[in-house]
Amino acid sequence: MRRTSLSRSVLAVATLSAAAAAQSLVGNLVTTTSGQVGSAIPAFHVIGNRAVFRATSGHGIEPWVTDGSQAGTHLLLDLMPAGNSFPDDFVVLGSEVLFAAEVPGFGRELWKTDGTTAGTVLVRDLRAGTAASNPDHLVRMGGFVYFSASDGSTGTELWRSDGTAAGTTLVADLVVGGPSSSPAQLTVVGSTLFFVAQTTATGFELHRTDGTALGTTLVADLNPGTGNTTYTQLAAFGARLLFAAEVGGGQEPFVSDGTPAGTFQLAELQPGATGSLPREFVTTGSTAWFSADGAGVGRELYRTDGTAVGTQLVADLQPGPVGGDPVELTTIGSVVVFSAVDAAGREPWRSDGTGPGTFRLADLIPGSGSSNPGAFAPIGTELWFAAQAPSVGVELHRTDGTIAGTALVADLSTGNLSTVPDAITAFGASVLMTSAFGGAGDEPCRTDGTVAGTLLLADVNRPYTSSSPRDFRDYGGRVWFAAGSNNNGTEPYVSDGTLAGTSMLIDLQPGSFGSNPEYPTTRGSDVFCVGNLFQQGQQLFRSDSLTGVTTRLTFQVPAVAPRGLATLGSLVLFSGISANGRELWVSDGTAVGTFELRDIRPGSADSFSLLAENFTAAGSRAFFTANDGLAGAELWITDGTAAGTFGLDLNPGSANSQPDELCAVGSICYFTAQIAGSGRELWRSDGTPGGTMLVRDLAPGLVSSTPDRLVAAGNRLFFTAVVAGQRELWVSDGTALGTVPVTTTAFGRLTPYTDLVATQAGLFFLHDDLTGAGTELWLTDGTTIGTRLVADVAPGLANGPLAGTVTAALGGTQVLFGAVDLASGLQLWLSDGTAANTRQVSNFGGGGVGAVSLSQFFSLGSKTYFACDDGINGIEPWVYDPSGAGIAFVLPYGLGCAGSNGVPGNGAAGLPTVGNAAFANTIAQGLPNSAAVQFWSGGSSNIALGLCRALLDFPIGSGATVFLDGAGSGSAPVPIPAVPTLVGSNLFFQWAVLDPAGPFLGLALSGGLQIQIGS
Repeated sequence: MRRTSLSRSVLAVATLSAAAAAQSLVGNLVTTTSGQVGSAIPAFHVIGNRAVFRATSGHGIEPWVTDGSQAGTHLLLDLMPAGNSFPDDFVVLGSEVLFAAEVPGFGRELWKTDGTTAGTVLVRDLRAGTAASNPDHLVRMGGFVYFSASDGSTGTELWRSDGTAAGTTLVADLVVGGPSSSPAQLTVVGSTLFFVAQTTATGFELHRTDGTALGTTLVADLNPGTGNTTYTQLAAFGARLLFAAEVGGGQEPFVSDGTPAGTFQLAELQPGATGSLPREFVTTGSTAWFSADGAGVGRELYRTDGTAVGTQLVADLQPGPVGGDPVELTTIGSVVVFSAVDAAGREPWRSDGTGPGTFRLADLIPGSGSSNPGAFAPIGTELWFAAQAPSVGVELHRTDGTIAGTALVADLSTGNLSTVPDAITAFGASVLMTSAFGGAGDEPCRTDGTVAGTLLLADVNRPYTSSSPRDFRDYGGRVWFAAGSNNNGTEPYVSDGTLAGTSMLIDLQPGSFGSNPEYPTTRGSDVFCVGNLFQQGQQLFRSDSLTGVTTRLTFQVPAVAPRGLATLGSLVLFSGISANGRELWVSDGTAVGTFELRDIRPGSADSFSLLAENFTAAGSRAFFTANDGLAGAELWITDGTAAGTFGLDLNPGSANSQPDELCAVGSICYFTAQIAGSGRELWRSDGTPGGTMLVRDLAPGLVSSTPDRLVAAGNRLFFTAVVAGQRELWVSDGTALGTVPVTTTAFGRLTPYTDLVATQAGLFFLHDDLTGAGTELWLTDGTTIGTRLVADVAPGLANGPLAGTVTAALGGTQVLFGAVDLASGLQLWLSDGTAANTRQVSNFGGGGVGAVSLSQFFSLGSKTYFACDDGINGIEPWVYDPSGAGIAFVLPYGLGCAGSNGVPGNGAAGLPTVGNAAFANTIAQGLPNSAAVQFWSGGSSNIALGLCRALLDFPIGSGATVFLDGAGSGSAPVPIPAVPTLVGSNLFFQWAVLDPAGPFLGLALSGGLQIQIGS
């Protein structure tokens, strides 16, 4: 039965994948984890049997949902992949929750969710395109949600929405036209909405609306004329509004019935300019409570019946000028419960509005110590709250407003350990909250008030660290890259695209700091790089892919500190430091053949400015920018010899032409240069004075066209340039007549074209032509008529491709890139330039989730290597290889905890390939002749269980119970069904061994094991 159940689970995991994926983890190089962190959930918003909330995870700050179960707690949508959508201002409207969020292509707009991924959608793009309408101050009144927003033509004004696009409309344009009235502090009183807004006649003052333009009016101009009144703490009080306002002095309590005559100050509790600063108005029946800083008594509890005579001090909780400082006022029945300070410290209090009826509910920490009660929330007929108590820590407490009814709910983390409950929310017959229950940091939990009935719903912000691979380079058919490791810091690695073929190449700087390799460049089958050594600084190294030997090439101290390595035939050029300053160096791959080539700027001054190396090989020469101290920063050329190294003074005299954006097209080097009389324009050079010339003065005269993003495509050059205020895409064959614009749809934007990538199909780029498709993938053959949108990956205004990821792949026949659609999240996409063959080729995560980040793309043969955070392993090296889709692997991760025989080993027999009925999950080093239980899940985690770690994500299934042999070993079959759609799917396993010496409830736990099913 267990075997059948586990097989079915493998099938269930496969349903998350739309197609077999060709992406594979190259290696989880850093498996240590950081400490437990919380997900920073501010509140839960209940709709039926679900609750929506904002949380921080590896995917950033995004909307989540829970149904109170572990399986039903998940990310709704990653609205801003590789960033944060910052969802906020959640408001329940019927069976949906409306909120504001930042989404690529839309800006910050109004969204809604019914608690499902499919039901999480844009309500309306009030300000079309990437500009944001910035919905704010959302509140519900009747069947609408009211908020402030700007549609780009009326300024920031009052809007309302019924949750549909058609029902999202402007209520009133208080300041007609583009200026804003900036409504804020929206507060509902029955069928009236009060808010503060600014008009040219009154400044910031109190307004009201019934939801119509005609019914939107000024309530009162408390500071007559254009002066502003400061309003805070707006709160409903029956049919009236309570608020704090500053009129001629400090802030004092006011009341309003929505008319000028009915808007007045209730009392001046603190005469003078300071004011009483009323806070936290709450109401029961005809009485309202608030805290204020009264004359001679400090901050204390006050009450009002809405009249001046009925506004009075309830009790001087802590006699004298310091005050009891009541906070977190929360009503229950006809009384108010709050946290306040007296001689017994800060403890829970209650008041019925009378002196005798105002008293401390409990001294949870006897004496002057404070229990610091907080997070009061109505649960049934009680208030639940967090507070500290001796031998208990910070745990859940309850009160019905009486001393006898104030008690601990449960010590959820036994002893002095604390769960620190917060965001306590009634949820059906149970309670949702955030807490440290279960050892996972401040995370979502569900409780019925008992330890047995308390459940950690998800380790939303699970701790993991990353190797952060970068700088992939060709290493004789394999890839060289720099990456971190558990114990060695950042060092050079090499990989053939498989787990077994991925390893550290050399530990250049032994120890945990690492050599932090930089500036790698490939020469033939070798890779040169710079490594940082203790007390010796940055030195040059060469790694030979044929022998696997890494040789140190520089030994000078102070260090040469090479920068900007570039290959020229059999040589490597770079800038380095000597007694002559930072100058031009060269290396042939030997120590004796590594030397300063030329002192371009005689003396100790540098010829290269800070991080300005731009060595670019074109034919048999390399071009670069240097300063000889006489001609300024100008174009230099070298053939790798001192005699063949010379400069060209494009801007005669000491003025700089400052060549930049160097790009080779065959043996010609194109670049930009700043020349007197023509500004910064496009130039070309064949390495001779006569062959170095201005290509075309695109913006004639002193104005610069400032070409950038120069890209070679065959025998042509593509670039962007500014002409007549528009930065458009251009193409050049090296002649003035052949240098022409390709596009006309920049519309004044600063960077309208990015990710220019040349392929056999033409030049791909990312662009938004403002016709409604958002930023998407485009292709051009170098003509205006031959420039077209390839595909609308994220339909509508949403942006699809991720900038910085477009890469020529598969021998330049296609492009691979990261892209987002809201159904799949961030995934790999592949395109040959046709809409039909532009498709998603990876299956990271589940619906709407995808990867956390994609970067560092590097193609080599049929493979493309990249850095990816898949939400499980951190930022690690991956490979896309369509020729070996879904490579089967097993990968240990995480730390176990030792029993009598050490830490139990977690391994596998065979590979998890489709149809392998003999595949098994093995255990070793358990307690001999004991029993072990296999657990599995669809994801990993890292939750503290005392001295052990739970390494599986929720929900967790139990597999086989295995009786161990005399060596403490055993095996549990995990037959892989013959289902092709399983390819690329992952499962995670951990063993628990019965062992009296085990540190967790008589159990020793193994490390984790990740398996990926392959073909």
